[in-house]
Amino acid sequence: MEKQFFAVTSDMVVNLGTIGISVANHVLYLTITPRGAIRIVPVRQAENDSEQNEYDRTREIGLLQAMDGWVRLFTDKENHCYKVFPAPAGRFGEPQWPELKEAKIFRLAFRDKGRLVDSVEHPLFKKWAARDSD
Repeated sequence: MEKQFFAVTSDMVVNLGTIGISVANHVLYLTITPRGAIRIVPVRQAENDSEQNEYDRTREIGLLQAMDGWVRLFTDKENHCYKVFPAPAGRFGEPQWPELKEAKIFRLAFRDKGRLVDSVEHPLFKKWAARDSD
């Protein structure tokens, strides 16, 4: 299976299900490094009435804390969670966010990279359904 995240339109959820692929809801967080690198960090949400897995729950806590100041997320494999370490006050300046609208960020991250599965004609859908023309 692919080791990347893909956005899926709502009408494709059923089509993917017919070939044995399930989808999960994620919240996307836009992050920036002190050097200005931009990333989208997906956090899987709890399904139905179940609880969110501990990695996802603690990752989301850290990302929410990062809205108020610089933090470092560390994977604590022994405890199956993330640890959040706030940066010392004044260590980094204010983040310099690019002037991009949400739609453009989404387009750059998903559609332009072929990571928006929006039709049964999408090359990845065909590959996953073993209908590749290659």
